[in-house]
Amino acid sequence: MEELCAITLVAGQEKRVYYDIIGALPLELVLQIVEFLDEVDIVRSQRVSKRWCEIFSSNAIIRIILSRALATLGIESTDVAAANVTTYIRWAHNLQFDLPVKKVFLPWPNPLAFRRYRSVGYNSRRLYYVIHHGTEEAAAILDLETGKRSIWTDDAGRAIDHIYLSDRYLFMLTVDGVILERDIQTSSGWREKLFPRAIKRLTVEKGKLIILPGSLDGPRPLWIWDLHTDQAKTIGFFQHPDGSFWHMDADESVLVTCDINWDADPPLVHQTKWTLARWEVLDWKTFHLSLRGRRVSNNDIFKIHHRTYGRKTEAELQLRDGCTTLYLTYDHVVDRISVRWLDCAEPIKNHIGCPCYGIPLAPHIYYRWTSLRGGIAVCDAATDMVTVHPYQLDSREIYIRHRLSSPPPPSSDRDYFTSFIMSFCLVPFGDREVFGTASKDGMQLWFFNPDFVPDVPDAEPILAMEESG
Repeated sequence: MEELCAITLVAGQEKRVYYDIIGALPLELVLQIVEFLDEVDIVRSQRVSKRWCEIFSSNAIIRIILSRALATLGIESTDVAAANVTTYIRWAHNLQFDLPVKKVFLPWPNPLAFRRYRSVGYNSRRLYYVIHHGTEEAAAILDLETGKRSIWTDDAGRAIDHIYLSDRYLFMLTVDGVILERDIQTSSGWREKLFPRAIKRLTVEKGKLIILPGSLDGPRPLWIWDLHTDQAKTIGFFQHPDGSFWHMDADESVLVTCDINWDADPPLVHQTKWTLARWEVLDWKTFHLSLRGRRVSNNDIFKIHHRTYGRKTEAELQLRDGCTTLYLTYDHVVDRISVRWLDCAEPIKNHIGCPCYGIPLAPHIYYRWTSLRGGIAVCDAATDMVTVHPYQLDSREIYIRHRLSSPPPPSSDRDYFTSFIMSFCLVPFGDREVFGTASKDGMQLWFFNPDFVPDVPDAEPILAMEESG
């Protein structure tokens, strides 16, 4: 955008008369132009003149920048003041460039806790993991805002296979296939359901637990446990479960299932809308999904993860080559699926050659532990950029340091041995504010939100690991 000028002759000399087109436009039209600019262009425009500085510093335009920063972080809120735009832009910037505002190391609370260090997670500023409490296994929750720890045990003393925490509910998955549920806000007693199959995926939205079973040949049903009525139902079947996903809109009490046949060219989507109030079909349609000239088969898909942000659900499909990721975003407002591709220059895999699990820190930003490179791969699906940053081990992670310093087997080279140990010993977890890695010695926690830098009880600053020979 530049100021236009007209050239006239005055006493035989050229005279340039400048017209500030942007400055003369109504703010409504300027806002439409700003939609096509990025943050850098807006900052540069503020430096053109006093008039442009006044225009491009107005609350209306600053809110556009803010909404973009919030969208990058998965925040759909109109209540945030424009004065906080710097905080959110810094937050998004730090995620993209691996620049946390704080790092701490948190040892396990007792020597036996490390035995279940792979069962660790993070939700709503609460860290949860399995510990040994007396002679039994228990779920431990650490609230990072208050520093309060709570321990939850099963009255029957059953062995825990995994735990999951939502905003309100704690779930324990026992080794015998029982799901235990407890409302941690009311401290009510345990409720339980027995599901006949292993669980492949689950989500919780406003009192409804949705489960996709695993270990089934052929079509798989969706199980829904309504925690308010304590009723469990089966809704429909996924003909192609490994590459399909769903969206639950709790405000409208609607479940949208997208069953995708990737072997069709282009892929064929069977979309069904269910009412969660009456467990009935509201609407259904079939359509082809454009992949922009590319092709994916069911056998190409290694993993699928999906998460919901307000009225949108994004499904991340990792392909077996380790270099390619396909993102599908379902927008419930417009009832549409959009497609994005992310291509890496080299595979992001673990020691057995499978693509590594991605930790979603924002709708477009994923962190992956790449053991082959010994670092954190920051994947930005909005810009199709993947950047690998060195991972700095804490000096107290004795187990990993000991394994890395041990001589590799004669038949293996050191690079492969290192990647094997690192991929086995480190378990990533987190959300948009916190990225963490768990090992047998403890947990590293990286904080990215400038407004959320808590003092974690018993945590210590990250200490650099000495170079091993």
